[in-house]
This record gives sequence, structure tokens and C-alpha cells, in this order.
Amino acid sequence: MYLLKISKKGEDIIDEDNGVLAVPEFQKVLKEKKLGQKAMKFIALSQDYDSPYRYLNEKDRYRQIIADIFGKPSWADIKHPLVQAGIEKYRKLQRDPLDDQLEAFNKKIDQYTTLINNWHLDQETAEELQKVMIGIEKLLGTRTVLLEAIERRGERKTISGEQTLSFLEDRAVRLKDA
Repeated sequence: MYLLKISKKGEDIIDEDNGVLAVPEFQKVLKEKKLGQKAMKFIALSQDYDSPYRYLNEKDRYRQIIADIFGKPSWADIKHPLVQAGIEKYRKLQRDPLDDQLEAFNKKIDQYTTLINNWHLDQETAEELQKVMIGIEKLLGTRTVLLEAIERRGERKTISGEQTLSFLEDRAVRLKDA
């Protein structure tokens, strides 16, 4: 995972003394008796872009993580203000403009897919469909370049010149190397 590391058995959050657990919003979740590590794992697994649940839409992702962590179909504390604050902070700490661009590309690809699925194809519309398909091909090519940039972001060692990586960038490199 990008910000938090969870034990391989999935039982505990591993404190690597990297400062992430010192974030006030995370501390409050961990210290709250009815929330604790399970709530923090929910936050990390539902928001982290390296989460194994990342490909599910938000509703399904939440449902699956709740079932896996709590063993039931719903969790009343998902609306708890400390959980919501933790989710918001997690999003802010790991957000990268490349993620926003990828999300926009994915939405456009979904729109193209819907358009093609609803397209009535005949001789008159075949040429228009061909133009749409060329547009999709260009969009997919650009998306592939974007995905490659996202994959490379953990490999950077310096930002420019002598500047070192930020805390979060350094964290990503260390996790990838581990």
C-alpha cells in the first residue's frame, strides 16, 4: 500500500516510524475505542491507489472491504465523523494530478463504450462509427502513456536537481523496494 503498510496476514497496521501514523486524523481513528485498527484498515484499503480493491467502484469497494474486515454486509461507523475525516485526509495525502487525469480518461472511455453499445450500425452510420473508433484508439493510447507515468512515479529518486523526494514520494519508493 502507498501510505500505510498492513501485515501480510492483514491483521495489523505496521508502524514503520515514517510519520504517517502521526497524522492527527489517523491518530484519532486509532485511539477511538470503537474504531481502532479495523477502521484505519478500512480507510486505507478503501482509499489507497495501491489497494487490492482499487478496481471496484466505490460502492462495491466499500461493501467488499466491510465484509472482509468486519464480516458483515454493513458497518454503522462508516459515517462516523472521525472515519470521514480519516478518509478525506488519506485522499489528500496520496492524491496526485495524474490520478485525476486517469479518472477523467476512464470516464470518457466509459462514455464511448456506452455510445458504441447503443449505436445502430448501418451503411449511413458506418463512417461516423469509424471516426469514433479512431478517437477511442487515440484516447486509449494517451491513457496508456498516463498509466506508464503513474507506474513510474514510485521509481523517482529526485524531483529536480538536488531536491530529494517528499515524504510521500520517499514512502512510495521504500514500499516498492520492500
